[in-house]
Amino acid sequence: MKHTLYPWERAVQFDRGVLVGEVEPGEHKLPRRVVLHRVDLRPRTMTPAAQDVPTADSVLVRVTVVVRWAVSSATTFVVAAARPEDELYTAVQLALRGAVVTRAHSAIDAEREAIAAEIAAAVAARAEELGVTVSEVAVRDVVMPGELRRAALAELVAASEGRAALERARGETAALRSLLNAARLAEEHPALLELRALQAASTVVVDRPARKS
Repeated sequence: MKHTLYPWERAVQFDRGVLVGEVEPGEHKLPRRVVLHRVDLRPRTMTPAAQDVPTADSVLVRVTVVVRWAVSSATTFVVAAARPEDELYTAVQLALRGAVVTRAHSAIDAEREAIAAEIAAAVAARAEELGVTVSEVAVRDVVMPGELRRAALAELVAASEGRAALERARGETAALRSLLNAARLAEEHPALLELRALQAASTVVVDRPARKS
């Protein structure tokens, strides 16, 4: 019986239930009693469902991660577990939980890279047991409870209003300082007031009615 394997495939060969080995890409003619389990070696992306994880200060934070992985040993991938992808999924979820519960909620978003590195290190051994390699882990979403989001928004609004009030106060202070300086100059140099009055008088324009012809 002919079997054709593509460049990204490996096949684990069994003869009457006995593991024989792996079959490389290409066309192979094998007896009918031989069973091949095809394995795709191309990289894959796993996005476990978001889970609410308690932080060190007892706040439930919803975190989502993205995991990039690929099969490194076709034989181990077929033999080690009935559903290796599910096993990897569970390992990632447990590692995520372990990385979050040791941190305060305020540190989760700021330490995304550190959390991702901890997850990758935690699942490395289990991934090897399953015949896969995890090449990348990234924390995609961090969602705080609604109450904290509203509090953070209120804090941002208050900070913005505070900055606006500060700018207004600075403007008023500058205006007062300018008036004070003008008052001091007028007090020290009374002639300046007369000059200012003459200047104002010279700019007055009087509209006279047109003469009737």
